[in-house]
Amino acid sequence: MQTTKQRSSVFMIEPASTSEVFTPEDFDSEARLMGKAAEDFVRNEVLPLLPEIEQAKEGLMRELDRKMGELGFTAAEVPTHYGGLDLPKTTVALIVEKLGPEPATCLTLQAHAGLAILPLVLEGTPAQKERYLPKLASGEWCGSFCLSEPASGSDALAMKTRATPTEGGYILTGEKMWVTNAGFADLFTVFAKLNGEQFTAFLVERTSPGVVLGREEHKIGLHGSSTRRVAFENVFVPAENLLGEVGKAHYIALNTLNLGRYKMAASALGTGKYALELATRYAKDRQQFGQPIANFGLVRRKLALMATHLFALESMLYRTGHLMQAWFEPIHELPPDHPELHLRYREAASEFAGECALLKFYGTEVQYLCADEGVQIHGGYGYTEDFPIAKIFRESRVPRIYEGTNEINRLNFTQHLIRQMQRAGLPLLEEARAQANKLSNGELPVEGDATSALRALAEQFRAATLLAFQKAWEAYGDHLREQRQEVAAAIADMAVYLYGLDSLVARLPKLHGANATAGELMALLFAREGALRLNDQLDLIYNALGLSEATPRMPMPRFNAVEAANRLAEFVLQRDGYPIA
Repeated sequence: MQTTKQRSSVFMIEPASTSEVFTPEDFDSEARLMGKAAEDFVRNEVLPLLPEIEQAKEGLMRELDRKMGELGFTAAEVPTHYGGLDLPKTTVALIVEKLGPEPATCLTLQAHAGLAILPLVLEGTPAQKERYLPKLASGEWCGSFCLSEPASGSDALAMKTRATPTEGGYILTGEKMWVTNAGFADLFTVFAKLNGEQFTAFLVERTSPGVVLGREEHKIGLHGSSTRRVAFENVFVPAENLLGEVGKAHYIALNTLNLGRYKMAASALGTGKYALELATRYAKDRQQFGQPIANFGLVRRKLALMATHLFALESMLYRTGHLMQAWFEPIHELPPDHPELHLRYREAASEFAGECALLKFYGTEVQYLCADEGVQIHGGYGYTEDFPIAKIFRESRVPRIYEGTNEINRLNFTQHLIRQMQRAGLPLLEEARAQANKLSNGELPVEGDATSALRALAEQFRAATLLAFQKAWEAYGDHLREQRQEVAAAIADMAVYLYGLDSLVARLPKLHGANATAGELMALLFAREGALRLNDQLDLIYNALGLSEATPRMPMPRFNAVEAANRLAEFVLQRDGYPIA
C-alpha cells in the first residue's frame, strides 16, 4: 500500500479516506509471516516457560533474547547495510503485538531492539554503527538505555550524572536506575551532562572498568525482565564513543522515546488481546446458577467493552505506523555516510511525536482495562496466581508509568499540536473558527447505513476538539501546558476519540462478512462512549476557563447499546477472544 508523505495531526482538521489509511487488512504476505513467527515463538517457546520466567531463572531471558535475534526480531529496525531487516514500522508493530502475551519477554525486545538500537540508528557515526549494530541486530549483543536517575524521572534534564573531558575521552560518574536489560546488557547508551551543563550521550561497554550493577529490583510484575541500577564510577569513555552532538542528546532521548511509545502501544494491544482471550475462555467454562457466566449480560458487556477499545487502538496504531513509514522511506535511499543522515532521522522520528504520545497513554490504559476486567470476570480465582490473568494484571500497571507517564504524554500531545500549528502551519485555529457552528446538540439516529452516521459523528468530534483547543489557546497560548495541565490533558482525551473514530470510519469498508458486522458494532459502541466523554470534557474545559457562554453539546448516536454489546459479545465468544479474524 502506497501513501503520500503527510504531516502529523492532520486528522484534527480533515477526515481520512479509506484508500489512504493502512489497516491490518493491508498487510502483505511477508509481514504476516513475520507476525506468525512472533506468535509461534511466544505461544510455543515462551509461554511454556512461564514458571521459570516468573522465578527470573538465571540466563533464561538472555537466551530468549538471543532466539529473538535468530528470528530477526532484534534486527527489525536496523538498516540493511549493518545486517538489519529495515522493516516497515507497521511490521515492527505487528511483531511486538504478537509478543504481547508475555510482557516481560516483549519488554526485553523493546529495550534491546528499540531503546538500545535506535539511538545508534538515529545519531551514530558510520564507525559506531559498523562496530555495534551488527552485533546488536543479530542478538550476539544486547543493549540497554540509561536515562532515569533516583532524583530525575519525568524531568530528565535534572540528572546528576556527569561527564568530564580527559585525555582521549571522558570520565563518567553517576548512577542510573530502572535500567531494563541491565543484568545482561553488553552496551549501555548513557545520558550525562558534560561539564555539568551540556546534555550529551555516550556508548559504554559493560566490560568498561567502573561499571557496577545493582541488584535486581523487586517489582510487582515483569519478574522475568531484568531491571537494575547501574553505577558509573569514574568510567573512562573513549572520545569515539560520544554519541551524536555535544549538548544535543535531547534529540536522541526524545526521538528514541517517541518511537518507543509507538511500540508500547503495540505491546499493549497484544497483551490486551491476550487478556480478552483468557477472560473469554474462562467465561465460557465457568458455571454459575446452572449456566456459563458468558450468558450473563454484565459479563458480556465487559467482553464487548474490551473488544471495542482494542479495535480502536489497533486501527489507530497501524494507521500511525504507515504514516511514519512514509517519512522514513526516503532516508533508506541515502548512503550510510550522508552528511545530513542524522538530521533526516531527527525530522522523521519527531514528526509524529503527538500521535505516538496519544497511542502510548491510550494503549496502556486499554491494556490495563482489559487486564482489570479480565480479573473481574475470573472473580476470586483471578486474584490467585493459579490463573494467568493475575500475571497479566500485575504487568499491566507499570506501562502507564515508564517511557513518560500517561500524564506527561497527555501534555506532550497537546504541546505537539501547538508545535504543529506554529512550526508546520497546521491551521487549527482557522479550522476551529470555520467549524464553530457545526456542533448540533440532540441525537443522531443510526438507521440503515451506520457508516454514514458514524462519519457525521466523527465530524462532530472534530469540531468539538478544535473548539476546545481554540478556547484553551485563547486563554493560555504557549503557556497552556504549564498553567492549566487539566485543560491540556482534556484536549488530549478528546483527540483520542476523534482519532479513533476517524480511523474506524476509514477502516470499516475494508471489513467483510462477520468481521464487518463485528467492526460496525464496535465502532458504534466506541462512538457512543466518545460522545459521552467529549461532552464531559467540554464541560470541564468551559468551566475551567471561566467561559460565560453555554457549553456546546455533542449529539448522541441513537441505537440500542445493550443489544449491540450483546451481539458483539457473541462474536467474541465465537472467536475465543478478539472478534476480528
